[in-house]
Amino acid sequence: MSNLIIKFWYGKVPLWKAYWFIGELFNSLMILIIYNIEIRFFNNIELYQQLPFLNFSSYNILSKVIIFLWTVFITVGIWRSAEAYKGRVIWIIITLLLLSYRLFSLRILFL
Repeated sequence: MSNLIIKFWYGKVPLWKAYWFIGELFNSLMILIIYNIEIRFFNNIELYQQLPFLNFSSYNILSKVIIFLWTVFITVGIWRSAEAYKGRVIWIIITLLLLSYRLFSLRILFL
C-alpha cells in the first residue's frame, strides 16, 4: 500500500487511474468518511440541515485541515501523472484545468 502511495505522489501511476480512482473515487470516500466523523464524533447536527449540499464552512477545524491536506496530496499526485502522460495533449489540459479549479475551490473551507 505504501508503495502505491509513493508511486502516486511521484506521478508514476497512469493518468486515468490517478484521476478516476484516486482523484474521484477515493476523494468521494474520504469526504464521506469525514462527513460521518463530523456527525458522530463532533456532533455537528448542522450538517443534516445542509443536505443535499455540503457546506464545508461548518466543519470542525481538524476536518478542514484533513480535507486541505488530502486535496493537496491528490492534486500533486494527479498533476505529476499528467506531466508524465504521453497521450493526447487535450487530456493533460483538461486535467490541469480541473485540478486548478479544485485548488481554487479550497477557499470555501475557511470562509
